[in-house]
Amino acid sequence: MASIFKPSAATKREGIVYPERVILAILTHGTIQIERNGIEKTFQMPAGISVKRAYASIPGVCNFIRSDTNAYFVRTIKSYTTEIQKMPFNRIDDKFSVFLDVFKEYDRKETVKELQELVKKKDAIMRRGNEDEIDILIEAERYLNTYDKFFKISTYLPGDTVIDKLYSRTNSEAIRGQSEKEWITELINVGSGREDVVTLMRNQTRYGDSAIHLSDIIDYLKSQGVKEVIIFDNSCSTFKDANYQELNDREIRRRRRAIETNSSVKFGGKKGKKSYKKRKAYKKNKSKRRR
Repeated sequence: MASIFKPSAATKREGIVYPERVILAILTHGTIQIERNGIEKTFQMPAGISVKRAYASIPGVCNFIRSDTNAYFVRTIKSYTTEIQKMPFNRIDDKFSVFLDVFKEYDRKETVKELQELVKKKDAIMRRGNEDEIDILIEAERYLNTYDKFFKISTYLPGDTVIDKLYSRTNSEAIRGQSEKEWITELINVGSGREDVVTLMRNQTRYGDSAIHLSDIIDYLKSQGVKEVIIFDNSCSTFKDANYQELNDREIRRRRRAIETNSSVKFGGKKGKKSYKKRKAYKKNKSKRRR
């Protein structure tokens, strides 16, 4: 299995050695963009590179996974790095399933429990009529109602058509992301094991967001000599239309069913501004309650 660690000439020049199999943890915001033709943005997997992607939310759902849960995920993945690097690509699903069961059980005890307590207060929240509180409540109910479909595995091979997830974060999130294990795209087995692919690909602007598509990440890693990518994707998967507006419940369910039953297009995830503001507002309010 030594060939897995074969570096490309380009990465040698840049001072970072990329193995042929990269393990990536994505902990940013995520969105599924709907283009003006009404179809989700997709891309075709290029030749010479394949992907296994474990995703922690399904189309149309905002992810409430906490930063401490993300940190637990990353520690667990790192502890199995050598094993993941050496496993045959077509057998990785078995190991993934073990990881995802552990992650889901951990998340169920933390995130799910808190959201269930929030939903119990639905009547009081609706009476207050606060729009932000109601938005968070709606997202929490979607999260809980679809939880059994979370933590699944997708395989993307050359030629496959894949939904092109958009990952994003703000500048302030990028600054604190490494310590909080949130808002980062950490290359687990590249360099120091703390390299952030968004930072490597995009100069962080002083103000505003940094955003990058799944297709951009795949193309970048391929250009570095990478042949296989193992992705742990803990971002949201909310839909946004061409005007960056959210969809109603009926349209979300319709699009989700279409994606889940479409054998020619594979799910890739995404998320947007309003939804991640909801998640941040929930965390801020939760923190106030604890204080």
